[in-house]
Amino acid sequence: MSEKSKAVLAYIFTWVGGLVVLYGMKDNERNTKFHAAQAIVIGIGYMVIYAIYRFIPVYIPFFSTIIYGLYLALVIIGIVKVNKGEDPELPVVGGIAQSIFGKKIDE
Repeated sequence: MSEKSKAVLAYIFTWVGGLVVLYGMKDNERNTKFHAAQAIVIGIGYMVIYAIYRFIPVYIPFFSTIIYGLYLALVIIGIVKVNKGEDPELPVVGGIAQSIFGKKIDE
């Protein structure tokens, strides 16, 4: 499987795909690991934000739609960056992924 395919699968299956690519597949390039780490952060971040919102007793119009739109935008931007071969770092998400998975990415 090519490095691009692995990174795209990580984004499509978010945190599960990211974990499989980052920890399950051997001999990945640094960029592929970075994309996988970002996919994990995007997926878990979306789930946490949505779960917190569900427990808040105040209704915020279109909040779920906006959060889902941001989630989709980040996934699409990540897939486009994979296909263009650009620098893998996404805004905000890249720094978080680097701080959490830095040692695994740089192996």
